[in-house]
Amino acid sequence: MKLSRYKAILFDGDGVLWKSDLPLSGINPLFDFLSDTGIKWALLTNNNTRTVQDYINKLTKFRIPADQNSVFTSSSTTADYLLERFGPETPLHVVGMDGLKQTLLDAGFPITTGEKMPKNKVVAVVAGMDRQINHDKIKVAMRLILGGAAFIATNTDGSFPTPEGINPGTGMVIGALQATSGVEPYVAGKPHPAIFTTALKTLGFGPKDVLMVGDRLETDIIGASNLGIQTAAVLTGVTSREEISRSQIKPDFIYEDISTLHQALIEVYQS
Repeated sequence: MKLSRYKAILFDGDGVLWKSDLPLSGINPLFDFLSDTGIKWALLTNNNTRTVQDYINKLTKFRIPADQNSVFTSSSTTADYLLERFGPETPLHVVGMDGLKQTLLDAGFPITTGEKMPKNKVVAVVAGMDRQINHDKIKVAMRLILGGAAFIATNTDGSFPTPEGINPGTGMVIGALQATSGVEPYVAGKPHPAIFTTALKTLGFGPKDVLMVGDRLETDIIGASNLGIQTAAVLTGVTSREEISRSQIKPDFIYEDISTLHQALIEVYQS
């Protein structure tokens, strides 16, 4: 299998383009190449701790122009799902951080948070990453779910890469709520289809027109593959070449980093 002349490339963020707030080597030459060749792109991230605007600002800081039509987060996809399923102004209880809370508020949802039971009816519990998670937060959310509130998760990533090493991810929060309530959540982020299909619809392309570039087999790679999107794994994040060789989930291509992917794309477009 060979790389194609794609109309668009979908990128994961952490471990692919950056680690925390540090850009990985080669991102600017790659995005210059995309601009010069007319290849569109989009960021698809499961990180729910930041808003879409936060990511636009982050990319701008890296000298990569971005807008609302090129950034898709598990939080924004969650908000889209909630609007479609329940409509605006639906009362939500949120276990999460500022990025998720602000995204839901911007979408018009009244929210409650914290360690005390809400006084008014809650239609859905929405959970994402919470670095201040504790017993009382879990207890309140669990009881709301057991009381009939829908359980919505932004994503279930067990970890994420940082310059200092691998850190626990959103999965630690979702796992606690699922274990204590016995209820399986609806999951908006990768590997589930919603974030991919939203990006494809916005870009105006079908699965065969795009490439997904990620570092995580169980989210980026399998999610895209299930929709018929070609995939490229880079080894700068959480997954090693050895792990890929042992896994039943196989990307179509493997690259050491985005610089080697960039070189491979150049060869395709020069041929």
